[in-house]
Amino acid sequence: MTSLMQANEARSAKRHKTESIKDAFNATEAWERLIGYSKNGYASISDDDKDFVLKSFGIFDRPATPERFMLRVRIAGGALNVEQATALAYVAKTFGQDYIDLTTRQQIELRYLRIEDIPELYKRLEDVGLTGYQTGVDNFRNILIDPLDGLAMDNIIACRSILEDIQSLFLKNPDWITTLPRKFNIGINGSLSNRCNIFGQDFALSLAQKEGVYGFNLYLGGRVGSLAHTADMFVLPSEAPEVFEAVATLFKTYGFRDNRNKNRLKFLIEAVGMDEFRSAIEEYLGRPMAHAGESLTALEGGDHYGKIALKDGSFALYSAVPSGVFSGSDLYHAAEIARSQNGSIRLTIEQNLIVAGVHDEESALQSPLFVNYPNRPSPYMANLIACAGSEHCPFGVIPGKPDAITMSEYLAYTVPIEDAKIRLYWSACIKGCGVHGAGDLGFVGCKVAKGGKTMLGVDIFIGGTLSGEGGEGHLLLKGVILDEAKEYVAELMREYRDLKTDKENLERFIRRLQHRYSNYAIGFVMQWNRLMEQHSLEAKLRFNLKTHGGSHKEPDEIYHFGLALVHSMTKSKAYDVEDPFAEGKKPYLFDTASLDVSYRPYKEIIEKMLHPNPMLRYQVFTEIVSDIEKKLHENG
Repeated sequence: MTSLMQANEARSAKRHKTESIKDAFNATEAWERLIGYSKNGYASISDDDKDFVLKSFGIFDRPATPERFMLRVRIAGGALNVEQATALAYVAKTFGQDYIDLTTRQQIELRYLRIEDIPELYKRLEDVGLTGYQTGVDNFRNILIDPLDGLAMDNIIACRSILEDIQSLFLKNPDWITTLPRKFNIGINGSLSNRCNIFGQDFALSLAQKEGVYGFNLYLGGRVGSLAHTADMFVLPSEAPEVFEAVATLFKTYGFRDNRNKNRLKFLIEAVGMDEFRSAIEEYLGRPMAHAGESLTALEGGDHYGKIALKDGSFALYSAVPSGVFSGSDLYHAAEIARSQNGSIRLTIEQNLIVAGVHDEESALQSPLFVNYPNRPSPYMANLIACAGSEHCPFGVIPGKPDAITMSEYLAYTVPIEDAKIRLYWSACIKGCGVHGAGDLGFVGCKVAKGGKTMLGVDIFIGGTLSGEGGEGHLLLKGVILDEAKEYVAELMREYRDLKTDKENLERFIRRLQHRYSNYAIGFVMQWNRLMEQHSLEAKLRFNLKTHGGSHKEPDEIYHFGLALVHSMTKSKAYDVEDPFAEGKKPYLFDTASLDVSYRPYKEIIEKMLHPNPMLRYQVFTEIVSDIEKKLHENG
């Protein structure tokens, strides 16, 4: 433990002011204050309680909706029985304007709540085994498991009992309520498919096999913007709770408490190294642990669409809830289906809902639930994530949820695609609650300066994954005006539609694309093709995936795009050979007379893309975009 102690001491010179609030926190006293506030009204709540203490019970003050609160309800593993779903529906309809958000941690958020109603609605939830305890601030958050845990054909280890054993260690335990250095996310996956973003957690147990025995490989240190890394440790199901307790205790004891932006488990592990942290786990346990086995979580998330056959002969029916915008009335309908079929409800990390245990599919699909939230949705809606956004979160830069839905509706109409999986993940700000870094395409709200005005916009990311083999998405386009972003994405979706192989999902297509082209080149194609689409011009760039990987050097990519554009615009070649310095060759110059008038504003730009002297060509795509904007401005 020496290295952990030294790392902690190096970061202990100054504790963050929040630590003083936590030192004084007492759950019983805090709850009594909450009861007092419910009697004395909103104005009586202290700033510290609004900013931190009440969040330990999942109660959040929302400045965008004055004197109204949000309650985050812990739904362990995303599983709801009929009684729980009915209670939640009643609370939403009675106290929360019939509004529900489904979250990326398989939870439910109730909004528009009055402080005076909190004790009653809280009791109604507690009576059916639900709570908001420890769903905010520096606590162990809701534990994720496969939404089809124990049910799916590819589920090897049912993890519900492991979840409950781990949760019992900390839930409502005074030693663990708001005592961690920072929030702590947990995931357990016993299935071949990764349906629970397993590698995005601080503590992750992922299905593995060693010497013929099924268990888990341990991964540590995941967070927004960074996937978890292997701890090179094989954990048997029976060992999972004590391994969790070891990691949690080490984090609580030695985790950093100074800079809240760098206090997650990831930063403690980076400070001492994973090998050292693994040794500390073994020291805490008092025994050596086996090294990692063969990872079995190899598939890319698993599809939930339509009807899903389950192990017991029943079915699960998928219901797409774009951006998680739901209601108490909708949840009532889901509960009625589950009641009539003797089934249950499961929530997914992509803010969707599954009714499991269905035997009579025909009668179930007649429910208003599947009218409002289709069983077989557009691919653009099926895996759509968006965080709360500016309407409900003080950090949100853009509305988020309506923007995500608007884009998906536009894409479904403009570039319809069937038999595809497309993951569009939206975060309204850089905090990343919409897990944008894991999306095929990710969107982050920002402000864009244009024409002397500040406008809402997004940074667009590409290439994220939920698998441990990949990584976070990388920046594709920066500062795109929000209303125009859908047009850029439509151009990429056209390429995907036309070039994808049979049943190739967008994640795999992007991997192929990135093998051949740099992200800068991909972004430029989206920009150029949008420009051509706006002006009804045909000189669009097309990706060529039949060749092997490109150089990923921008000048080279620019040159080859220039050649393609000349051929598209003039039906002739810029050079007879690709080497303009070949003996007897002359630098290409446009024959302006033969060039369609519509393309003439771009003549100088394309010539610079193809200049015989490589040093006089464009070196980066941003230069071309800047010159195009100038040309368009000059031409009105």
